[in-house]
This record gives sequence, C-alpha cells and structure tokens, in this order.
Amino acid sequence: MRFPYFICKKGAVDKMKIFMALFAAVLTVLTVSCSSEQDPKKEKHVVSAARFPKLKDYSLELSVVTPRKEYYAGEENVKITFSLKNVGLTPVTLDEWYMFESANINVYYAPGTLAQTASLPEEQWKQSPTYDRKRKRINLRSPLVLNPGTNHALVVVPLTFLKDLRDAGRHVPYTIKGKLNLQSVDVESVPFEITVK
Repeated sequence: MRFPYFICKKGAVDKMKIFMALFAAVLTVLTVSCSSEQDPKKEKHVVSAARFPKLKDYSLELSVVTPRKEYYAGEENVKITFSLKNVGLTPVTLDEWYMFESANINVYYAPGTLAQTASLPEEQWKQSPTYDRKRKRINLRSPLVLNPGTNHALVVVPLTFLKDLRDAGRHVPYTIKGKLNLQSVDVESVPFEITVK
C-alpha cells in the first residue's frame, strides 16, 4: 500500500514561514490586548479606595424620624431611623455611599439634656458604633442620587451604647446626634434628646 507524500518547493516553504511569523505576531497582539483589558478593573479598584473629593454645591438635611423617646439601660437591638433629604435645587450624587447602609452614619451621644450639651466640645461626645469595621466587603460602594423635593433616603442604625448602660434608678437624659460618615460632604443632624430608664 502506497501512502501519499508531498514535496514542498522552496516558494511554498517561504510562504509557510511568513504565515507562521504573521500568526505569532497576531497571537502576541491578542495576548497584550487581553492583558490590557484587565487593567481598568484594577484601576477601578484603586479609585474606589481613594479619597472622594469634597462636593462644593449641595444642601442636604439629616434628621431623625424615629418617634420613640424613652429607652432602657442595657436594652439591646435598638435601632433608630435617620432621613437624608436634598433640600437644595439641584440633584446630589454621593458616589461614596456605602452599600451596607448603617455604615453611612456615625452616631454620637453625651449624657445631659439638649441645653446641657449645647456647648459641649466635640471631643466630649462619644461615638456609638453603627457597624462592624471588620465586616467583610464593608467598603463596597453604590452611588446614591438625591433629587430635590420629596426624594430622601432612610437609614436605619443601631443604638449600641444602650446595652452598656447600667440602671441608675432614675431617668437619665442623653443627647444624640448623627453625622454622615462620608468624606465628600459634611452633614450633621440637629441633636435630639432621649431618656434612659
């Protein structure tokens, strides 16, 4: 039985070499382009971790909408609700808004009535943790757009400091305020008073 065989002429060999060289060049270009397509993802990650520039034109209002005024010392799982509203004339976009909602607001408290804490220095206010800083993926962000008018964001945060309080045998006033935990804006609620029994 005879097997077919091919005789390659010199011209055919040259064409084959040219084809192989072109194929290698195309393969190299494709490899480089695929690698460069991954770079934007890395850059995006770097941008998300960078400082967010401060907004210049915004008018936001942070307020408490929880009606409850009395709490118990040692009480756990207590939550209050804040409302963030755009009271300006133009839409406001908060690019650094945390996907884990309660991380967007820091809660501060001080013993005393509104009148007693009115001139209290900032360093004398204590922070009540609203989220676990070690929580996985805590730094994930999702832009929040607030349009003027009735559009607002409701944020529920825990009042964790209550569980560490001890019963004093009397009603003790505390003043609480919330502040956005964001770099791009500086927004703080009007302080409000609660009573701990």
